[in-house]
Amino acid sequence: MIDAINSVNSSALAAAMREASTKEVAPAIAETDPSGATFADFVNSVGTNFAQTLKKAETTSMDGILGKASAREVVEAVMSADQTMQTAMAFRDKIVSAYLEIVKMPI
Repeated sequence: MIDAINSVNSSALAAAMREASTKEVAPAIAETDPSGATFADFVNSVGTNFAQTLKKAETTSMDGILGKASAREVVEAVMSADQTMQTAMAFRDKIVSAYLEIVKMPI
């Protein structure tokens, strides 16, 4: 079930952001970051962690059904996945809100 979400990975978004970061403004921003990490790297890692957390919750739930995992382990995995999902939705809502604000700006 979660494998279908993996095809919608943030790698395409990260590639687009890397391409956009080669514009004139990005080198000045990238030079100020001592770790060398970019926003695209952050988004990519968040997407990867999101998918891994959901996979783990799905696997643990199946293990719970088969009797291989305790109820506590299943609850912990599902609660972690729920928290990750809420964080991802909040992140998405902020991005959409920022986009809508940019679209409303007069040219």
